[in-house]
This record gives sequence, structure tokens and C-alpha cells, in this order.
Amino acid sequence: MRKFIHAAAIAGLVALGHSARAAPFVATLPDQLSIAGSSYVGFVTSPGTSAAGTARLSFELIGYGNVDGFGPRISSGDVFDNFDFLVNDPTVDGVGFGALLNLGGSHPGPPILYDNNPGINDLGATLDLYQDNGFNLGGIARFTVAFTLLEGFNSFGFNFALNRGAGEGWGLRDIVITADLPGPTGVPEPTTPALLLAGLAAAGWVSRRRGRCRLR
Repeated sequence: MRKFIHAAAIAGLVALGHSARAAPFVATLPDQLSIAGSSYVGFVTSPGTSAAGTARLSFELIGYGNVDGFGPRISSGDVFDNFDFLVNDPTVDGVGFGALLNLGGSHPGPPILYDNNPGINDLGATLDLYQDNGFNLGGIARFTVAFTLLEGFNSFGFNFALNRGAGEGWGLRDIVITADLPGPTGVPEPTTPALLLAGLAAAGWVSRRRGRCRLR
């Protein structure tokens, strides 16, 4: 009986430990290799909320033709091909980041990452890969951003305003969202340890009663 009680106690403690563990969450968005417009918004539903700023989203941005991120304007009509990313807010005030990239454009230079709005957190965005294939040959850039994944509905907005008349284009691929979420039962409720201890106490009481009965 003592062995049974010890085993029950160990099993209960292990169960409590498991209930507080984080559960990995992984989701992907479909590749968008040729986006017709200037924007794409993807959606993911999460069963829980991650700790603040601990979720990760990685994606690869593809530029076709001569995407100019920066450089001297040759005429007043020239514009920069700015890329912007927003999470959980499709408005211009959303939390995200922006990037100036030369992907096959005529103004090669180092990439620039910036906050998409003054005072807005850029989500800790990092540029993991930057490949400019040369004039009119496009290129790719791979990003990772840190954000807070919310329970329920999450939106991810990508925007790349290009000059379509100049043969420019863009796409996205390998979009992956990862996070550690509370386990299926989350943190044990206050009653859970109490019930466990009560059960062990009852088992011990039964054991003592049986021992006394043998002595009579």
C-alpha cells in the first residue's frame, strides 16, 4: 500500500508539472508567389496567447524585375518601393516595421529596416537573408519578426507598393508562425493541488485503518 501511495504522489506531481508546461504552436500561410495588388493579408487562429513578444514570424519576400528601394530620384515622378509589415492591425497605425530594399533595381545599396510609424515598435525585425540579383533580375529578402500571438484571430498584413508599369512585381513564400502557448490545461487551478492532497490523505487514512485492523 505504501508503494501505491508513493506512486500516486509522484504521478500527481508529474501531472501538475505537465499541466504548466508550454505547448508549441506552429502555423503557416500559403505561398503567394505572384501578388497582383500591393497588399496581402493572411490570417491565423490561435488556441492561446503567447508571452509578450515571444512569438516569431518568418517569411521570404520576393522581388521581380527592378524593385528600387532607395537611391536618387531621377525625376519628380520617381518613387521608392517601400515594403511594410503590420501585425494584428491593418491600419497605418499598426505595430510593424518597414524596409527599403533594392531587389533588381537601379540603385543598389545596403538594406534599411525602420519603424513603420514614429514611436511604434519594429517588432525586433531582423533581416536574415538579402540577395540582390542585379539590375532587372529581382532578388529576395528573408525576415524574422517577434510579436505577441493572441488567442483567437490574428492578422498579418504585407504591403509592397510597386511601379507595375516598369515590370516590377513581388511575392511571398515560406511564411511560418511559431509560439509557445500555455499547455492544454494551462496553470493548474487552485483546487487541483488541493484535490490531489486530499486524495493522498484519504489513501493514507485507509492504509492506517487496515493496519490497525490486522493488529486486533
